Amino acid sequence: MDIKAKLRYAALLSLIFIFSSGVSGLADTTTQVSSETGVYYTVKKGDTLWGLSQKFSDNPYTWPDLWSKNGQLTNPHLIYPGQKIKLVHRSDLDKLGTADKAMDAAIEDAEPVESAETAKETEPRTYYYSKIERAGFMRREPITPHGSVFKLKGTDQLMLGEGDTIYIKASEETPLVIGARYVTYRTLTPRQITARFLDVDRKKLNRVRKEIGTQHYLSGVVEITGERGGFFIGRITDSYRSIKLNDMIMPYKKRSRNIPILDGLESMEGEIITAEEGETTFGEDMVGFINRGTADGIAKGQVYTVFYYETKKPTDALSDKGLRVPVNIGKFIVLDAQEETATILVTDSIQGLSPGDHFAFLK
Repeated sequence: MDIKAKLRYAALLSLIFIFSSGVSGLADTTTQVSSETGVYYTVKKGDTLWGLSQKFSDNPYTWPDLWSKNGQLTNPHLIYPGQKIKLVHRSDLDKLGTADKAMDAAIEDAEPVESAETAKETEPRTYYYSKIERAGFMRREPITPHGSVFKLKGTDQLMLGEGDTIYIKASEETPLVIGARYVTYRTLTPRQITARFLDVDRKKLNRVRKEIGTQHYLSGVVEITGERGGFFIGRITDSYRSIKLNDMIMPYKKRSRNIPILDGLESMEGEIITAEEGETTFGEDMVGFINRGTADGIAKGQVYTVFYYETKKPTDALSDKGLRVPVNIGKFIVLDAQEETATILVTDSIQGLSPGDHFAFLK
């Protein structure tokens, strides 16, 4: 189908929509904002370039042409609801002239929207992390628990899972609510954390030693199902790790797996404290903690670069001092921010990250 036939088809859809609903637009949106704009379609759930080519060109095999018109699509097999797909270039409209008045009227009456380039810039970027709810946090002072586990009941008490039962003693200050869900967790003190750093460079460790807080290590989620003789009965609804005797509980709060991606602060500098699981070297898709928090401007979704300084030999024969050059070794996104620390997910690593490595925002 040639471009004129395509445009007639698009205009026909637009006219049908205008007369049926009284709302201007081609399918969802069309535009003519600048010389680089044309007729656009807003992607809906379930759409594919194959399907859109069939719909607007009457030939699904023209999808490569549709892809070529939309340079913002890096993968033709992955398009998402809300994206703007360019169906016709403005230059193609100009080549046709104004012979077809009905077609021109449909396009001229269409509601203006931003160009595809602008739409791409304004669409929120998100990072999807399926394990967000099991990521713990670190605080200078531990939170006050709402209760603690004093008995386990299950087929294998070393591997309790969904559906197993635990018994909880509630704290006097915070009574538990039947039907509510709570997170089970245990804590590691700064001394316990530091004891794991036997093979960490002392100079690097000293950068963060005084900023190590209490780690809150999440083990699962329980629902309070009843009360009996002064204690509460809980049913495990999710198990992140093994739930143990003396694990504590705190109220459950659902966390979105879609994390809005934000630029980090240009003035931000800090260091890696440790990995959540205790590794002294960790990398991509692993969780850790940094020594900056909300008090410093850290926020969920911010992205930073991890690096270390390498000393280069002086090029000036009269100088005996080397030049300190930053060497980038990875990137992370902030998952959660407390007042003085934050939880991070390593999204990229060239080599292992370790306690004391620096981070900053680098464009």
